[in-house]
Amino acid sequence: MRRTFGLAIVITLLAIPVLAQQLQTPGPDNSIKVGEMAPDFPIPAAQRGQPAGSLKDFQGKKNVLIMFFPAAFSPGCTTEFTQAGIHYDKFAALDIELIGISRDGPFALNAFKTSVGAKNTFVSDLEYVIAPKYGATTPNRGMLRYYFLVDKSGKIVWKDTSNRVLETEKMAADLGQVLKSGN
Repeated sequence: MRRTFGLAIVITLLAIPVLAQQLQTPGPDNSIKVGEMAPDFPIPAAQRGQPAGSLKDFQGKKNVLIMFFPAAFSPGCTTEFTQAGIHYDKFAALDIELIGISRDGPFALNAFKTSVGAKNTFVSDLEYVIAPKYGATTPNRGMLRYYFLVDKSGKIVWKDTSNRVLETEKMAADLGQVLKSGN
C-alpha cells in the first residue's frame, strides 16, 4: 500500500509539468506572419570539425520546417520527434529539412536525438534569442510548440501555432500540398 501511494505521488509530480504545458494556451498570435521573411539564426555544427551555419544557408537549396518545442524528453516532444524520425524520408522527398528548436542545452538535445532516433538537426535556444523572433514564446520564457515552413526563397509559407503535436504523416502531406500550390 505504501509503495503504491509513493508511486502515485511520483507519477503525479512527473505529470504536473506536462499537464501545465497542455493547459497553457497561447495568447494572441504574435508570431511571424505567412509571407514574411524568416528571421535568420545560427545552426551549430553537428559534429566537431564541421562548419557551423545558419538558416540562410538553406536559401535556394532546401525548404525548412522549423519546429519549436517545449522540452526534450517530455511525452509530447518524444512522440513528435520519434514520428519525425520514422517519417523523415517523406519530408526529404519534399526537399524539406527539419530543424527542432528548444531551450534545452546542446548535450540534452544530442541525447534526445539519439534516444528518439531523430534524423533532423536540433538547435539549442538556451539564450532565448530565436523563439522571440518567431513569437514562439510564453510569458515565463518558455517555448510554445509552433511550426513554420520556410520555402527556398527564405519566406514563411505555412505555419501552425496551435501549440499541439501535429500528426507527422498528415503534416508531411499537407506541406507537400502547400509547396505544390506554389505557396
